[in-house]
Amino acid sequence: MSAVAICTDSSALFPLDAVDRLGITVVPIAITLDGESFDDREDAIDGFYARLSEGARATTSQPSPGEFLEAYARVEAGGAKEVLSIHLDTRISGTLASAELAAREAPIPVTVVDTRTVSFGVGVCVRAAAEAIATGASVPDTAATVGRLGAILRSAFVARGGPPGRVPDTPAFAVLEFTDGKAEPRGACDTIGEAIEAMANRVVEENRPVRVGVGHAAASTEPSADALALSLASQSHVVQVERYRVGPAVGAHTGPLSFGAFWWPAS
Repeated sequence: MSAVAICTDSSALFPLDAVDRLGITVVPIAITLDGESFDDREDAIDGFYARLSEGARATTSQPSPGEFLEAYARVEAGGAKEVLSIHLDTRISGTLASAELAAREAPIPVTVVDTRTVSFGVGVCVRAAAEAIATGASVPDTAATVGRLGAILRSAFVARGGPPGRVPDTPAFAVLEFTDGKAEPRGACDTIGEAIEAMANRVVEENRPVRVGVGHAAASTEPSADALALSLASQSHVVQVERYRVGPAVGAHTGPLSFGAFWWPAS
């Protein structure tokens, strides 16, 4: 293990192969489905969305300080001398506060970073941090890099089928953007096709090379995400389009029929 361990939470939507490859420690967001604990595994995603579509109620809660403390102690036992703990926007979740409480009691120094973004955007920040640490960057410099990246990450998504109050009450195909700690409407569309075009146009407005991540929740939304990814890949300033799956920790809030994109500067 590296002398600097990187920790995040499962809302970052980090795939298992990337977790293993980069040596990331992921503390799970607690999920309940109709009052019963749900195991947030990649192979359980389709079952989760099937139950949501049938009317099941999902709730989430942040990891406890004790769970973070256990994670920090575990990486210390594995040889880490310091921890960089990277999490979603504190304005919408108590996860970062739990990490900060645990950091005070941790056996090694812990730097907790608020990315000011959510979902796959947090994962982008975590990956950037892992790459920076691997090249010898210090923890303070890496934390600053994460802060800058989180501030310029952009998103556009359609959230459908989620519980009331989690996202704005908007038309069925409203395009939303996460900004200033909230999901804000950025336009109403009559059809899925119009929503895809509107999201693609948001990325087209960028006047610099960008990388894009396109994600979807339930399997039924994959064709829409495919169409969005194809549209974006045809743009000359889009240098990469990668795909991700919206897991239960996020989908519990955005709904089974959600899909969309994050983008950030390529350099």
